[in-house]
Amino acid sequence: MPPRRKLSDLDRGRAIGWLQDGVAARQVAQRLAVAPSVIIRLTQRFHATGRVQERHHTKRGSLHSEAGHATKNGYGKQH
Repeated sequence: MPPRRKLSDLDRGRAIGWLQDGVAARQVAQRLAVAPSVIIRLTQRFHATGRVQERHHTKRGSLHSEAGHATKNGYGKQH
């Protein structure tokens, strides 16, 4: 299976515009070279949130600050 290609904000906006113009999801997927399921998920997210942007993901380094508190591996900074 080929790796997933993330759609840019511009492509996500284009996809929603084409869908609103009556273009079938399968055709939109072909135009953007992605699987139809990508377009279906985008449509569902757009209807649920009114937005086309991806959900914001944060990178979690540690559970707490490094000022002597527990970290992800369970060991805090020793003083």
